[in-house]
Amino acid sequence: MTPLTTETLTAETGLALFERWTALWNGDFTDPEHFLAPDFRIRFGNDPENAATDAVRGPAGIVGLISAFRTEKPGLRYAVEGTPLVDTGLGRVASCWYVTRPDGAQRSGIDLFEVVRGRIATVWSVTGLRRFAD
Repeated sequence: MTPLTTETLTAETGLALFERWTALWNGDFTDPEHFLAPDFRIRFGNDPENAATDAVRGPAGIVGLISAFRTEKPGLRYAVEGTPLVDTGLGRVASCWYVTRPDGAQRSGIDLFEVVRGRIATVWSVTGLRRFAD
């Protein structure tokens, strides 16, 4: 498998990257090195006092974090809300998403990616306490 795109971010690639990122959070750990940069980083904005996740690096690091999280909180299902926005000039992709717990309760969030050479290099992620009604 090759990276999802070449040097230039396209709208199609941005959408595919967000789909793949969502699948990763749903437990699909297949070939993360094909869509995550070798020096991948994630920044969670919810708890600045507890920034231990700032040390997560690379595809293996995020797979380990997500795997442990899913073990701790089984049955979560992530979905994209709407269509991700792709800024091909800045090399960024942003989207709202929500997660549904097995009891039906939901949380929502927003992720912003920086894409470098066709792979997600950095993610800024903020999770809210609830999903707003339509």
